[in-house]
Amino acid sequence: MNSTESAKFLTTLITNYTFNDNKIETYVPFILETITQHQLLSSKSESSREQQVALHKWCTRINSLLQSKVTNARWAGICFIKISLKQSGELFIQNLQSWATSLMKSEPTFILKEIITTLTELFNKTQNRPELQREITTQQLPRFNTFLIKLSGLNKELLPTILNALSHSVKNFPTIFRPVNEQTQKLCLNILLDGTYYYESELAKMAIECFTRIINFGGKLNMDYWKLTLLKLVGSLNNILDRLFDTIDEEKDMPKKLTGFEMPQVSEDYVVAFPILFSRFKCLSECLISLISLPTSLPVQIPVNQILDLLYRVYNIYDVSFVTNSKDKNEYYTLMLGIPSLLMNCNKILSAAILSIGEHLTRHLRVISSVLLKLLNNSKSRWLLRVSTYNLITLCMQKYGIGLTNSISSSTLLSFIIDDIEIIQKSQYDISNNTPVSTNNKKSSKKKESSQITNSDALVNSSGIIYLQANNDVQCSALEVLKILLQTCGASISSNKRLSLDNILLSRILSQNISSTYNSSKILLNEENVNMKLYECLLFSIISPSEYQPTILPHALRIFSAGQNSQSTQLQSFCSYALSICDLIYHSRLPPLERSSASTPITQQLEHTTVENISQHSYIENNDNSNMPVLEQSQKTFDIVPEEANTLIIEQNTVNKLEINIDKAITAEENNVLRGDNKSKPNIMEDGSKNNISIDNKVNMQKVELPQSTSLEMKKKRIRSPSPIGEKEELSKEDKEKDHDRVFKSLRMVDTNDDSDDDMEIPEIIMEGPDSEFEDNE
Repeated sequence: MNSTESAKFLTTLITNYTFNDNKIETYVPFILETITQHQLLSSKSESSREQQVALHKWCTRINSLLQSKVTNARWAGICFIKISLKQSGELFIQNLQSWATSLMKSEPTFILKEIITTLTELFNKTQNRPELQREITTQQLPRFNTFLIKLSGLNKELLPTILNALSHSVKNFPTIFRPVNEQTQKLCLNILLDGTYYYESELAKMAIECFTRIINFGGKLNMDYWKLTLLKLVGSLNNILDRLFDTIDEEKDMPKKLTGFEMPQVSEDYVVAFPILFSRFKCLSECLISLISLPTSLPVQIPVNQILDLLYRVYNIYDVSFVTNSKDKNEYYTLMLGIPSLLMNCNKILSAAILSIGEHLTRHLRVISSVLLKLLNNSKSRWLLRVSTYNLITLCMQKYGIGLTNSISSSTLLSFIIDDIEIIQKSQYDISNNTPVSTNNKKSSKKKESSQITNSDALVNSSGIIYLQANNDVQCSALEVLKILLQTCGASISSNKRLSLDNILLSRILSQNISSTYNSSKILLNEENVNMKLYECLLFSIISPSEYQPTILPHALRIFSAGQNSQSTQLQSFCSYALSICDLIYHSRLPPLERSSASTPITQQLEHTTVENISQHSYIENNDNSNMPVLEQSQKTFDIVPEEANTLIIEQNTVNKLEINIDKAITAEENNVLRGDNKSKPNIMEDGSKNNISIDNKVNMQKVELPQSTSLEMKKKRIRSPSPIGEKEELSKEDKEKDHDRVFKSLRMVDTNDDSDDDMEIPEIIMEGPDSEFEDNE
């Protein structure tokens, strides 16, 4: 769209939908959508005169709406300012001063919310522009911060929006924010320590974010101030635990108490006090997590020991803790109601510490491992706590790897995982008698008893089998731990545990496939997320196989192949990926080897001769003597192929120049006869006539002496010896005479048995060359 059409569209919107203040709120969605679709306010590289006139009309109409007496018209004007800031930087610079001044005034609540968000976005856009900061932000932002602090005491509904604006202000302009630093910090602490706000509510989240940014980016930021604030949070949490654990006999050697923030007093009645204390603990825990997780502008020190002491204090409380005799046991039972939530918050703090501190917690891994196993043992009926514990174990394994698996008892952990992922089947019941089905099919003549099953649910389930399994979230988290465990130390798992895990994975996946194929209602279906985790664990079980039991790769191939036809697209893509991994495992591959070029010397080509090449060529020649393939010009290896025999054949040859025609294939025949009329027999040289010739471009081979008992009447078989590419097909008489004295026949050493001399075959290497006197003499 060109600037002319854009100007016409914008002028049409202004004329038709913005001049009626009483009805403009009904057109606001349409106007905003049209401007967004056509980008009518975006700054063009070369804007036309008509475009500039249309934008001027737009800004003039916005200023008129801001001064309107109709409330909805002022709200529409604020909405138009927000979309102008998003699309046009030119309009932002031209109208920044007037818009910032006219917006800071008292309005109804729904308009104030739009005003606060618009001014926040307006000041944030001046962050990287020094001139605008010096002329406008430095003057208007302190007024805006003071306006927000006053508004927080008057309108509680706007507190989340106010805290969000203050957090952006302290992060982007910490020096300007310094006058209201302490007031904002007190406002956040009052919300967090009140005890009546849920820690996951929007207000609590905004208070935590604002307080954390004040500590991390405030004007007083330094290493000591940050650490002091963190220690105050730990001290406040310990003070809350002092009141909660009043009925429990804790250890006498308690760490030194830390000073905390001043908190409002709670009632002495535990029924009223405990919910408030639990809420405070959760809010301060989230604040502690945010403080050690978010980045800081300066390096800081985290008090690791104090944080771990706080966590161990909570982890040591469990259902069989000792109760003080002088206290009411009902108070102890009330405390036990909130212990799972305290443990879950401690798991979050430990997760944040692991991510922040990293390898500095390595020396504490043994204690952390015992804590994790204890949590799994005490959370069998508390699925939320169990999911939190499994997530913490997954994080520890991803962070510390084999270090944690060496500290934690893998067999105990696997026992918990097996209990959570296996499906338990109740014994089958007879509907008529409500007793376990016996092997005898004798009819009972007893009358119907009062305990007989007559409800319709039992009658529908004719098989009488009831499937029991853990919560789906528990299964997913347990399977995630199993996947990381297989990836980290899958080969070191004991054979019994590994066999149980493989059986459970295969049985659950196969039962799912059978049920979906035959529409069977007798098999419990897996949820999609659980089924996906089962396939992932099966893949990692293949990648890290056990050394003491057969692999399950054949079963996995069938399962992944069937999974490609699943209705779930996510499962289809994963099965395709898993099959590619299985193909790499099933067909091992080596990196490609470089082939020798045509100019490579024969000595380098002989180095590439391998046992596989020898056996392959020998198999081809022995099975296809009639149709011997002719070597192509692209062949670049020099293979000497002996026939398989029970004897050890060592070839020795000293050659000055080998000129062999690669286009002519020399076949191996039983009668040692070439396709032509010429015949050739081997020449056996005496020991005294052996000489070593060392000249450039020659193949030097080590001599081996022939035993005197070597039989010369054995059958011989000629084999094919292709020559390097580039040799001439025929030689002239002069070349033949020059090469006559340089040609030597091969020397063989054959170990023969006493009774099998006639059955032995000695392969002979026939190399095409010039005619010599040796052949004439033969």
